[in-house]
Amino acid sequence: MILEAAKAKLGPFLVPIIGTLVVVVLGAFWWLWSDRDQLLEKNASQAVIISNAAQANRENVASIKYLEKDIAWREQKAIERQRRDRFRDQELAQTREELTKALEDAPECVDQPWPDAVFDIMRRDTVLDPNGDRAGEGASGVPGSHSDSRAGG
Repeated sequence: MILEAAKAKLGPFLVPIIGTLVVVVLGAFWWLWSDRDQLLEKNASQAVIISNAAQANRENVASIKYLEKDIAWREQKAIERQRRDRFRDQELAQTREELTKALEDAPECVDQPWPDAVFDIMRRDTVLDPNGDRAGEGASGVPGSHSDSRAGG
């Protein structure tokens, strides 16, 4: 009896409340569904952006590795160049010392355009004298020179 009385009094109120709740739930579902489509589109565009960024990152990493190898190679070449420069400077100092000594030991050669001692030291181990053989004097009187300009003299 109490249940029937409660149904009778609440019945007119429950139908509109339940109807309103159903309409609100359906409206919320529709609103969320329309947002879902927008979010899926946004998600797809962001997935493309992330994929492009990942590819660019892989390319950058490969480029960095290549550049690091190139830098290491250049550093190695710079070290080799420094060693060659030091060796050349030592050879130059030694050659200057030999030239100075050769001029001191042969003072009569000073007036010649190319003193023999200086010529021998300067020409030693060059392309023009690969075997250490000295070419004859040319018309100019300078050892190893030729009057033929095509011969390098």
